Amino acid sequence: MGTRNRLVAALGAAAALTAGAAGAASASAPSSGYQAPVVEWVAPVVHANAADGSATVHGKYKCSGGNVGTHLYIGVKQGPEVNATDHTSSQYARTFYSTNWNADGPGLSLNCDGRSHNTSFLLKPDPFFWNAEHAPPLGSGPAFVQFCIFDSTNTGDGDENGFAFDYSMRKVVVNRG
Repeated sequence: MGTRNRLVAALGAAAALTAGAAGAASASAPSSGYQAPVVEWVAPVVHANAADGSATVHGKYKCSGGNVGTHLYIGVKQGPEVNATDHTSSQYARTFYSTNWNADGPGLSLNCDGRSHNTSFLLKPDPFFWNAEHAPPLGSGPAFVQFCIFDSTNTGDGDENGFAFDYSMRKVVVNRG
């Protein structure tokens, strides 16, 4: 093959490879629009209602991927040993409210449509708390708040994908009226 023919063949091969790569790139699956979940903020005050023994936590979150298989968990733990660093477990709490009373039921489920949701959630005494039968109601003062969201990509225990949280100390204010 002459020099000219080799050059034409090489250019043709290069063009074919470039076209193939461009074709492969354009044939890739389009982005699904999935974004990892995020807890944007949790209000600084938890409102406890003395009349019915409930509490309200207000927060803003965003998740995507649809609603099937999602989970919301919010816990409020209060007691003299509870803190946001090394005493976050319920073993340190005198009282513990959560969304476990109606996990993922009406008003306690996520809307994972890729948009931010500014929502208040109703908590009641945690039915699985070790001291549930003898726990006092939430009182005015500091409490440890856990606000956790699990989107449809999360597979369960130990999976950090599709999980977002805010763990922080917040102020409880009791409404007695």
